[in-house]
Amino acid sequence: MTLKNKPYKNTVRVLLINNFSNKNRLGGVENYLHELIKYAQKSNSDIVFKWFGKDAKKTSWYQKFYNREITEEIIAEIDSFKPDLIHCFSIGAPVTPHFMKYAKSKSIPVIQSFRDYYYICPKSYMLTDNGEIITHHESALECILHHYPKKNIAFDSLLYLRQYYHKQIIKKHIRYFLTPSENLTDFIARHFKIPGKTLANPALLNNQSNETKSDYLLYVGRLEKEKGVLTLLEAFKNSTAKFPNEKLVIVGSGSEKKQLENYVSLNHLQNVLFLGTQNRNELASLYSKAKFTIVPSEILESYGNVILESFAFKKTVIISTLLGIANEVEASKSGLVFPFGNVKKLEEAIEKLLSDDNLKNELETNASEFVKNRSFENHFKDLVSVYNTLV
Repeated sequence: MTLKNKPYKNTVRVLLINNFSNKNRLGGVENYLHELIKYAQKSNSDIVFKWFGKDAKKTSWYQKFYNREITEEIIAEIDSFKPDLIHCFSIGAPVTPHFMKYAKSKSIPVIQSFRDYYYICPKSYMLTDNGEIITHHESALECILHHYPKKNIAFDSLLYLRQYYHKQIIKKHIRYFLTPSENLTDFIARHFKIPGKTLANPALLNNQSNETKSDYLLYVGRLEKEKGVLTLLEAFKNSTAKFPNEKLVIVGSGSEKKQLENYVSLNHLQNVLFLGTQNRNELASLYSKAKFTIVPSEILESYGNVILESFAFKKTVIISTLLGIANEVEASKSGLVFPFGNVKKLEEAIEKLLSDDNLKNELETNASEFVKNRSFENHFKDLVSVYNTLV
């Protein structure tokens, strides 16, 4: 996906490199890249973007360490597009970082946007097998044996070795880094010892609805164990004793869907609706009609785009302590934060918002103010400023 080159002398050509392409839009990173290119095009920016990513997910184990074919494709892309700058996002498989050596040989600066904790802990959750949050990550043996999730020693050892190998390449060849949260920035700065900064995520959805009716509680995200959806269902079940008419809408897909549906069926939860994956227009409609959004993550997440999207529709949130934006939500009084995995505390937070309209209105007003500073316009200006310091 490329913008037309403009005949300005100050045009900056940026090659965006990500594991996956616009056709394989799997999650937040791909949605962000799509919106980034669209915004640059709409605003007649002097930034010329081209996105390199792959449509297929499957790779062999040795390709996960070094994908020669894709590396050669990227080198050919560099030679043809002639970027002033390369901006990398989620890479590792199928895209491996070996192209960075070629970029450096051509004196092309490389920025790496770290969007999660994978290059700190290859298991990404940033939790020990005792459920403790990892604050320092130094020992390979500790990671392989005691960091969560655990598969088996052979798999976990290979996972660590691959991450370590790629990490050394990235360390040696990138000029600058970006992350969406201060906590992740601190980790990256300690581990990579290169310049970088926090660039908060923008809101990817805009509220163009006049909807005033609020019908249900909302969850948006993958249906995986680490997302805490079972904790949400347990808390919702308990809250129905006091609020029997409340509804919960669950948006997303994943490997835990069948188990979650079974839980709903076994517990006779009549007011829970699974909608599966929804497109951006459908999501906008769902946010506009929600009472509030719940993000019960049980892994350390770098930010939380769903929170900003909710705020864009003047909806408050209940989120776990593991969201990268949790401190900002508490400080701005724009939502409620509960200890991750704690069913009772989540139940109490749900009941508080359902019973206290004054509190809910206050949080909604603050949420709406908070998100005003997270516009794509502001984000893009900050990003271009970073680009201009490197070219």
